[in-house]
Amino acid sequence: MAIILHLETATTNCSVSISKDNDSIVLKENNAANYSHSEQLHVFIKEALKEASFSFSDLDAIAISKGPGSYTGLRIGVSAAKGLCFSLDVPLISVPTLQRMAHQAGIKSAELVIPVLDARRMEVYSCVYDADYNEVRETRAEVI
Repeated sequence: MAIILHLETATTNCSVSISKDNDSIVLKENNAANYSHSEQLHVFIKEALKEASFSFSDLDAIAISKGPGSYTGLRIGVSAAKGLCFSLDVPLISVPTLQRMAHQAGIKSAELVIPVLDARRMEVYSCVYDADYNEVRETRAEVI
């Protein structure tokens, strides 16, 4: 039975979830136009643990979105995750942001899946995955 705390801070969406045995049991998120990670991340962690009736000592690992994405948002999320992992002596799992986006699309019949994330300044981050979510082309920042 693995209990994992998941943190997503790569975009304006600040989200915290807890999964138990691969099933998501709690989700706290705010997808506002402005970044609110520094104010809400730790509040969401506390609320999620309380709602799931878990304590920090129940966690088996912490997963974090590793980017690409907002530099400041990623720093806030990774700093929180590393601090918790160090103090709790649990593993840190880093997950590529674009790979998770590709999985969320739920496309079963496509030959290629190309998730795209706004990088600002007329650029996007993109990566190309095959139907089995294997990376076909590395992540790039491109002007479009």
